[in-house]
Amino acid sequence: MILRRVIKHVRNQEWTAIAIDFLIVVVGVFVGLQVSNWNAAVEEGARAAVYSERLRGEVQAEYEYAHALVDYHVSLSHATDEAYRGLSQTVQMDDETILINAFRASQYNWYERRRSTFDEIVASGSLALITDKPLRDAANGIYGTPLFGIIQSEGQVSAFRELFRMAIEPELHDELSRNCGDKEYESSGEAVGLLTLDYDCTISASAEEMAEGVRALRSDPAILKALRLRNAQVDGRITDLVTTVEIFGVNEMFSDKFAP
Repeated sequence: MILRRVIKHVRNQEWTAIAIDFLIVVVGVFVGLQVSNWNAAVEEGARAAVYSERLRGEVQAEYEYAHALVDYHVSLSHATDEAYRGLSQTVQMDDETILINAFRASQYNWYERRRSTFDEIVASGSLALITDKPLRDAANGIYGTPLFGIIQSEGQVSAFRELFRMAIEPELHDELSRNCGDKEYESSGEAVGLLTLDYDCTISASAEEMAEGVRALRSDPAILKALRLRNAQVDGRITDLVTTVEIFGVNEMFSDKFAP
């Protein structure tokens, strides 16, 4: 309709009317662009809010996992110390206690990382939407560090873990695993599937079976060396984990929201 009117005005050389028509078109285009930009900004703001909320929940879960991993490694450190003292006969210790500590010293903590939101944000090039700089920096740090993967790998390929399983009879190992292995517990925050070794346990193996298990462990001189190495690894990782959450500011963000 506007086009017809413009053509008519041109034919009639009605220049004032042509100017008005042109102005109407320009204003209409401008308003349309502004409305479009406003809608895009609203949509982007809504997407940023959703991303920020999801990312905060997942970073908090990672923080809780890091804390749980510290606690787990404190238990590992105690187990490696006690197993070494018992197997080396530095102190008098009954066979059941030696076996429980030695078994726990061979364990490692596995956890499925909570990072789907961060990966989605990065893949879509939307990291700039996270305007909360402390949250963005914490996410970049906690998901960028290779520490958690290194810790899991060290536990999986631990020399002591392999030597322990080679020395102990499968039935005795299964008994230890059933009664003294990792226990899952519920977090008070966002994390799920957290594991602990911090509880008392007993096994129902016979005295002869337990004595044979301890003899088998003591008969291999590599056991104590591997146990010492594992203890050093564990103690070092406790320091690394505490330092990591401090460096990336994760501890400061969530320390008041999570009770380990």
